Order: sequence, then structure tokens, then C-alpha cells
Amino acid sequence: MGEFFKNPYGTSSFEIMVQQKKAFVDKTMFIKTLDQLDSDYPILLRPRRFGKSTFVSMLKYFYDRRLLDVYDKVFAKTKIYQENLPSHNTYHVIVFDFSYVSGNRKKELYENFSSALVDGISDFQSRYPSFEYSIDPDSYSNPILLINTFFLKYREWGKQHPEFFSQNQQEMSIFKNLYIIIDEYDNFANEILNTNRVLFKDITSGSGLLKDFYKTIKAATATVIAKTFITGVSSISLDSITSGFNIATNITNSPKFNEYAGMTEQELRNIIMKLVDYKSYHIDLDHMIDSMRQTYNGYAFTKKAKQKLFNNSLCLNYIREINDNQEYIDPSLVFDEACNYDPTKLYDLVKNTEPSQLNKIIQTYFNDQFFELTNLSKSLNINQINRYDYDTILSILFYLGYLTIKPEYEQIQVSEKLLLVCPNKVMRKIFRKCFVEYYFYEQDDFLKSFSFDVTSIENDSEDLSLFIASCENYLGGRLTNQHLFRMTESELVAILKTKLESIKSLNFKDEYAIQVPAIGEKFIDLYIENQAQSIYIIEFKYISKAALERNAKLVDQKRVEAEQQLKIYKKATSFQNKNVRAYSMIFADCKCVHYAKV
Repeated sequence: MGEFFKNPYGTSSFEIMVQQKKAFVDKTMFIKTLDQLDSDYPILLRPRRFGKSTFVSMLKYFYDRRLLDVYDKVFAKTKIYQENLPSHNTYHVIVFDFSYVSGNRKKELYENFSSALVDGISDFQSRYPSFEYSIDPDSYSNPILLINTFFLKYREWGKQHPEFFSQNQQEMSIFKNLYIIIDEYDNFANEILNTNRVLFKDITSGSGLLKDFYKTIKAATATVIAKTFITGVSSISLDSITSGFNIATNITNSPKFNEYAGMTEQELRNIIMKLVDYKSYHIDLDHMIDSMRQTYNGYAFTKKAKQKLFNNSLCLNYIREINDNQEYIDPSLVFDEACNYDPTKLYDLVKNTEPSQLNKIIQTYFNDQFFELTNLSKSLNINQINRYDYDTILSILFYLGYLTIKPEYEQIQVSEKLLLVCPNKVMRKIFRKCFVEYYFYEQDDFLKSFSFDVTSIENDSEDLSLFIASCENYLGGRLTNQHLFRMTESELVAILKTKLESIKSLNFKDEYAIQVPAIGEKFIDLYIENQAQSIYIIEFKYISKAALERNAKLVDQKRVEAEQQLKIYKKATSFQNKNVRAYSMIFADCKCVHYAKV
């Protein structure tokens, strides 16, 4: 297959990828698309770990004047190189990376925000040594003064170095040649929202840090700023930009940019062929991509999307695991910890949403159904929101990557509304974990240290009565009457699955996909494999205690339903010549009212 490239996982510098012969997805033609936009101030949002920072690095190397000497080396093998755009290396580029800004107190936050600005200015100075700006340590407490001073110094520098500017600009004393790139504009604001809502409102208010910062950016477009590019994750704090920098344009859902970050299936195939010696590992490439499609794919950012996208980081981490082990691995068993969405990201939603609305969303999500939404909220003013409404919650879940748009080409009957769905198995698992940890939080040390009795499964026994008793004890200690009042099967199963995942002696898989001859794909509620390679498959059913009191026949109805499903599951192709034990378990509130081996 020829020479293989290095895996670019964890690398965002475009030049380093080229220098160190790392494989990369060529997204350079989206630079041309940016060039052709009517707006010089676009905002483009995508979920975490999708390749946004790599694109930012690409823009820096393409547009910065001082990087002209490496232009040929960096872009020679890319699609944009053949275009020979006159805009390349014609601006002074400064990049502000807000991904590491943090602070739960105002003073700390302002200083960290200023540090990010100083880092950007220092990087600019490293490329333009003649630009002199000595940072006053006292200015760290006043980031607006700091950035204003930078713009003033840039204008003075322009007068001293006219060779960098057009004759017309020199005559008008405008010196408007600065290209500002802001990466992860919203990261710190989202963190603060979940930990200190008062501080969040302070920095996003009419006279707060963010609005003042973007007002300053807007003012500088009249004198020094030619272009900006802003990227981040969500629209939660976008109101601070659009009210202060109201000439910016949100192009997040533009069909032209659907594929600017993430990987198409063909791009993934090309990357695998550059990175993996799959033939010597006896891996079927089509099977590998098909299994990755279920786990890491599914993203679309417009109804007009022509294809869906894979998450970059998840795919590259999985490929790294394949190379390390030199054999095929089920992608559902490989998760990139760097992509692990902090459950606190959903905490603010849980605290500030009506229980009935939240419950409706949870049920729809867990049952793998779609949501209907008239329009995504492109700019959310949290200062004016005391409780999240249904549409706002869906919009936030979309921006965070828990939901994505179902493209029109997948719809049997095209809807005028947006249809939002869970993109893949990874996000469903993360959502379930976040939901369980914060909606059914463990209230005492007993629950936090609770262990299920899995000795019967470890010892390859058929009797699961002790395991079931421990499930009852855990549910009984965790669920309140308020929880039980609205409990459903999907929620109960999610609670058990999330806790069971902490057991390392057994191999647990939830929503385990199997292929059944003449039927197709099916999903098992809970799959467990022990050290003896015996397989236990469990189908859960749930009945509320009140419903059972009204109709005692419900247990028998659920039993028949579960047994029929399990008999089909046992015929799966992957179960041939294996020791498979199948069980139905029916719960009424916290009690298992029926359990049987099928």
C-alpha cells in the first residue's frame, strides 16, 4: 500500500502536519468559499473536537504576510494551491485562542482573558519584530484597554511601515489590513454559566466584558480590521457578539460550510488508507468504516446537507487504537477521553428547565426518536432567560453535539421544520451518562460506593437472582417517589447501565447491535461477557406500580414481548457457536416482578 503517514491526532498546527508528514483532511477549498462570502466577519460554530482549530491554523498560514515564505511548502499539495488566490499572504493575522480561559471570580477571569490576548499579541510580534508593544502588567485587569491599545499601536506601526499597506490606505491613514481570528470564543463563558450564573450575566450584560470586547472589535473595523473569523461551539453567549459586533454574520447552518469541519465518509476512507495497513492486519476496510459509521458518524448542520460527517477526534483516536493493537476492534469499545463531554455542560439545563419539558426530551432521546424544531436559536440571551423553553433546550443540545439535523435526503417526506436526531451511539451514551449523573444524582456515600453483585455472572452461573436483588437495592436507594412518578423503561435501563459500566471484571455493552438473518439489525438492551467468554443478554421491561395495580395482566404482556425479542436475538450471526444466555427482567417501580431465562 506504500508509505504510511503519521496520525495527526492531537495536532492542530497545519504546518506541523505538513512538516512531519501527518495525514490530514484537505479542507483548504473552504478558504475560497470564505473569500467569496458577502460578509467579512463570519461566525462558524461546530461541536467540540471537530477540527476547528486546525482550520484556524490553516487560515493563519494562508493569509499572514510574514508566512509567505512557507506558503509553497505548506500548501503545495492542497487543493487551494491550484487556485492561486490573490488574497493569500496579504493580511496581518492575529489569533486569539480563548480555549484555556477560565475563572470563577471576576478578577481571575479578566486576568486570564487578558493573558489570552497577550499570547495572541506576542505571537504577532514574533512574526513582526518591528511591531513594538510593551505590555503593562497592570493592563491585565483591563482587557478592553489592552486590546484598544493594541489597535492604536498597530495603526501607528502602519504609518511607520507603509510597505505593508496600499497607497490608498496610506493616503487615508486607515491602515486597515488586520485579520483577527478568534478560536473557541465561547468556551470560558459556557464554563462560567454552569458554575457561576451571576458572573455569566455580569460579563454578558450591556456593559459586560464580552459585549464591550466585541464593540471594540466592531469599532476597529473602521480603521484597522479588514476581516475577522470567529469560531466556537454554541450560541449560548453569541448574543454578546451580535449585540456588540452586529455586523458579524452567523454562517453556522450555511449549506456551503456543512463539511468545513469533520470528515465525510470518503475523507475517512482516504485517511484510513494513509494511516492503517489494514490488509496485513486482515481487516476488511468496508466493515471497519461501516462499524465506525454507527459509532462516530451522523452529523449534519443544515437541512440541505448532501452527506453526514464523522467526528475527527473520535475517528483518529480509534485508528490509533487499531494500529497499536494491529487488529480490528469494535469502535463501540473505543472512546476518546479528550472528547468526554463534562456532565456539568447539561447541569444548567437540568436546573433551569421545567421537569415536564425535560422529561419529554429525555424520553424522545432515549427512545431514538426525532425532535421537530421550527428554527435553531442562533443567538441566545441568557440574561433574559429564567427558565429554558423547549426550543431553546433543543438548540443548545444541537450546538453541543447531542443532537444534529436530519438532512432532507434522509427524510421520506420532507418536513418544513428542522428534524433533530441523536447523531450516533457515542453521543447517546454520553447524554445518558450526563443525564443519570445529574438528574438522578447519587445523594450519599452508600450509593456512590454501591457495587452490584455480579459474582454469578463472573462464575458463569445461570442463576442471576443475587444480581437482580442488588439492582433492586440500588434503585430503591436512588429513586424518590418524584422520580418513580414519571419513570419509564428507558430511564430505568439508563440508570442501571451507567452504574454497571464501572465494573471492570466484565465486558458490558449497551444497545449492542447484532445482525439477525432474514430480519436485519437489532439492538440488545444489555450485553455482558465474562472471562469464560459466556454471553449474557438481558431485555428489560418496565411497568409503573400504579399501572400494574390497574392491570395485573401487564406483566404477562411484557413477558411475552421480551421473550419474543430474545428468541430473535439468539439467532444473531455473531452468536453462532457461542454460549449465549438470555434473560427477561420486568420491573415495577424498583422491584423486579418477573425474571426468567429464555
